[in-house]
Amino acid sequence: MAAVLESASTAVLNSVIEKLGNLMGEQYEQHKVVQRDVAFLKDELGSINAVLKKLATMEDLDPQTMEWRNQVIGMAFDIEDCIDDFMHRVGADASAGDSGFIARIHQYVNELRVRYHFANQIQQLKSRVIEVSERRKRYKLDEGASGSNLVAVDPRMTALYAEAGNLVGVDGPVEEIVGLLEKEGDDASLQGLRVVAIVGFGGLGKTTVANEVYHKVGGQFDCEVFVSVSQKPNLLQLLSRIIYKIGIPQLDHIMNVEDLIGRIRGYLKDKRYLFVIDDIWDASVWEILRCALPNSHNGSKVITTTRIETVAKACCTHQLEFVYKMKPLDDDNSAKLLFSRVGHVCGQPFKEISNEILQKCGGLPLAIISIASLLASQPVRSIEQWKFVCSSLSSNLRTNPTLEGMRHVLKLSYNNLPLHLKTCLLYIGIYPEDHSIEKEDLVKLWVAEGFITNLRDEDVEEIAGSYFNELVNRSMIQPSYMDYNGEVLRCKVHDMILDLIRLKSEEENFLRVVDNAGHMAISLQSKVRRLSVHLTFGENQNEVIEKSLNMSHIRSFALFGNICSIPPISNFKYIRVLNLKNWRTDGNDNIDLTPICKLFQLRYLSVNRKARLPAQIRNLPCLETLELKNLDGDIPSDIVHLPCLLHLLVPPGKRLPDGICAMRSLTTLCYFDVGFNSVDNFKGLGNLVSIRDLWITCTGSAPEQGIIMDALWSSISKLISCKLRVLTFDGVALPPPLVEPDCFPISQTERHLEIIVVSSTMFLHVPRWIGQHHKLSKFSLTVNFLMQDDVDLLGQLPNLYYLELNIRKSLKEKIIVHGGTVAFPVLKYFILSCFKPWLIFETGAMPNVQKLELKHDGRKLESYAPLLLEGIAHLVNLKEVHVVITNGFNIGTGPTAADAEAIYRNAFKMHPHHQSIQIKVDLFCLVLKPPAYLYDSDEGEAAEKSQ
Repeated sequence: MAAVLESASTAVLNSVIEKLGNLMGEQYEQHKVVQRDVAFLKDELGSINAVLKKLATMEDLDPQTMEWRNQVIGMAFDIEDCIDDFMHRVGADASAGDSGFIARIHQYVNELRVRYHFANQIQQLKSRVIEVSERRKRYKLDEGASGSNLVAVDPRMTALYAEAGNLVGVDGPVEEIVGLLEKEGDDASLQGLRVVAIVGFGGLGKTTVANEVYHKVGGQFDCEVFVSVSQKPNLLQLLSRIIYKIGIPQLDHIMNVEDLIGRIRGYLKDKRYLFVIDDIWDASVWEILRCALPNSHNGSKVITTTRIETVAKACCTHQLEFVYKMKPLDDDNSAKLLFSRVGHVCGQPFKEISNEILQKCGGLPLAIISIASLLASQPVRSIEQWKFVCSSLSSNLRTNPTLEGMRHVLKLSYNNLPLHLKTCLLYIGIYPEDHSIEKEDLVKLWVAEGFITNLRDEDVEEIAGSYFNELVNRSMIQPSYMDYNGEVLRCKVHDMILDLIRLKSEEENFLRVVDNAGHMAISLQSKVRRLSVHLTFGENQNEVIEKSLNMSHIRSFALFGNICSIPPISNFKYIRVLNLKNWRTDGNDNIDLTPICKLFQLRYLSVNRKARLPAQIRNLPCLETLELKNLDGDIPSDIVHLPCLLHLLVPPGKRLPDGICAMRSLTTLCYFDVGFNSVDNFKGLGNLVSIRDLWITCTGSAPEQGIIMDALWSSISKLISCKLRVLTFDGVALPPPLVEPDCFPISQTERHLEIIVVSSTMFLHVPRWIGQHHKLSKFSLTVNFLMQDDVDLLGQLPNLYYLELNIRKSLKEKIIVHGGTVAFPVLKYFILSCFKPWLIFETGAMPNVQKLELKHDGRKLESYAPLLLEGIAHLVNLKEVHVVITNGFNIGTGPTAADAEAIYRNAFKMHPHHQSIQIKVDLFCLVLKPPAYLYDSDEGEAAEKSQ
């Protein structure tokens, strides 16, 4: 494993034990007065940590055990604060710059004071450790930690016996799944074994749909079995159940798994069978069950259901066309299901509140049924009752017996998560409801919080990214934005999952959310370590958090919404994460960040408002992420000496301090402003060997061609030969390199680039060196000319899924997009901007393109539109077309957007799927003028006249 699998409760213990071990090292040998106590703490906490790991694997804890666990975690945080403070103060004294006699005496006296204070603290903490350890032994907490032994009724049981006439919204999924089962081959009985996997979040109705398919296609098989798999199945019992269901005579003696598989396989060998295997949680379980299902090429069918996408893919042997993803009910079916349970409602107030209730249910059938049962159980229907249920839906989900089925489904999903994923999921509780969560931000926060431990010199952010993807695969978080390569970039959390997260966070004292500034003091009394504040700025209202509140124990502070002020930054003594990215205010006041130099444990700082930093920042040795959208003043001169800084995001127009060549840990730099930096920084940029994302801009005067520009291109060439993954020139109006594109230095380097974005014209045409970057997946380029060779070159890039070409001059001849498997094999999104996009698509051209975006001049569109996209019918997977027309439309009494859309729809009539293709047309009156240096004087005048 690349990472230690830690729970929310054991992570801090592991950190404390590691730091106690460091205190016993050579560096602290002179502090022998506390060595024995430190050794005792390390051993005792190690034993306690073993108990916490055991408790972390249990699904429910009794209240006494839960309280003991939370006391241990709080104590561990206090011990870590004490150690961090001691190591910081001793380190600060040791690094004192003045080596004079008086300074040394002062340092010695101060160190004695620090050691004495630390020794007293350790004695007090030792007493606390002994106390909690004795309490565990006295009450035997780890021996009887489980909660109630009552077994909840499995909600799937009602799905198996539901009347078909009472089901809502299943007809479509049932027909699609039946189609997948019978896909290919006229005679279904002659097909090989077909496995269709249904995947989706708990409560979406997978079991219901699978059961309906089972009954719809049943009756034509020799053997038909529906079997449910428990979360942690006993394979002997599961296989025995299958044997009983298919009617094999039972044997008196107990058999092993291998023998049971053999009996099932032998019985099914010559039979045409239908199996539904419901709720598989682990791919390894499927692999064992698969061994019992022979492929006799007689049309046997298997349907599996799971909440985990990777398991679904394994069931279908990664034939993704046979993975069916369940979707929530649409608005109409959601309302139909609700009212079928509570009866018809009359009156606008009931309709409005029922719509709000359905929004909270998010299209989950089980959630709608649960809420409907709650509403139907009320003795009298009243709008006040419905409003109360709606407003307190989260608390009802926790406590109301009617909603036990929904709670059971949610807990099953949560309990099945590995320990490290539980911790990462709980942290998502910092976000408000319906907040769009950026994967990139969440990954940085997980790393800063210390949730990701690297054991094999792997990139911790890549490990964190895999955790994010796994939560998506397990349907615990919902994708809200995906790129055309299928990568999830933003997500949301269903309200009911968020409620479960908040409940678990409170149980473990992991995180506290406050939505009222007046309740802040009450929340802080429990010494919570992670605090997220959600405030809304109402009319004539200005929320203020009391400045006198004690925030010294807070490790992570996030602020969402409008608020006038917060406690002084210096109050957050042990803060690791200060997330002010979503802090808004109606005022124009700046935030003073100068006190952050005292926050020696700070790892993550993100501020969206105008902020001022201290002149010196090198006292932040742990800082990993610094994001400042609006910086007031200069970047601190000693920022180049921060040893752990990974991500530096500063606004354009800021000069980086000289000496950036020392920032060798930096992986993200946004922005490097060409108009403000020194020659030394242009050269030093090439020494940032860890850079993966580089954003270059120019808000000042672009430098003249010469030493500076040569230094810039030389540095970029060096970075690409290292780890550079993303290179973006954002609004940079720079002259092209002096050398010809074919001789550009990048062509001689290794190829790691995945994304290149050049938003202004820097090259006359597509440079030849682009063809050497085979990992390139996203490419956006603005050039003067486009030639046939350019398109042929780009078509050879094997991983290019996004291509944007902005051509500043009209095409002189038609460009052919060749067909075949080699040209643009994976391209999905193609954007072309030029005066007249004369393209010819051959058979097989761009076989995977789904979206086509065209930006061009609209004059005389009626006459040449039919000829614009010759062979468009060959783009067989095209689903969406977006056209942006400049000039010639909507001017005075000219044609309208509807006219333009009609012209394009007529041009697309030859496409076999033209009726399903979405076509959108936007009109703009815009004249684009390329920079003058792109042309000689004669050509420049001709270009301007042509526009």
